[in-house]
Amino acid sequence: MRLEELLSRPGRLKIVLALLEHGELNITRLIRLVRLSHAAVEEHLRALARYGLVRERRLGRVRLVSLDMGKPEVRLLKSFVKKWRSLPQDDLIRIEI
Repeated sequence: MRLEELLSRPGRLKIVLALLEHGELNITRLIRLVRLSHAAVEEHLRALARYGLVRERRLGRVRLVSLDMGKPEVRLLKSFVKKWRSLPQDDLIRIEI
C-alpha cells in the first residue's frame, strides 16, 4: 500500500494528526481525541503499523502508541502538517482532529 492510499482514509489521517500533535498516547485517550470507535481505531492502527508508521509499547496493562519518528515518511508528514498549518488559513482546507 502506498502512503497516499494509507492516509486517504479520514480515520487514519485523524489518528496521524493526533499523534503528531500530542505525541505518545494511550489508546483510550486517542479514541477520545479522534472520536472514533475502539474497533475503528484498532483497525486503523493495524494498517499504520503494517506500514511501519506507528510503534506500540506497553506499561503494564496500558497500551501506548506513537509515530515512529525514525521513519522518513513520518518526518515528511510532520513537516508537511507544520507548514500547512503555518499558511494563511483563509485560502486553505482545514485539517484538524
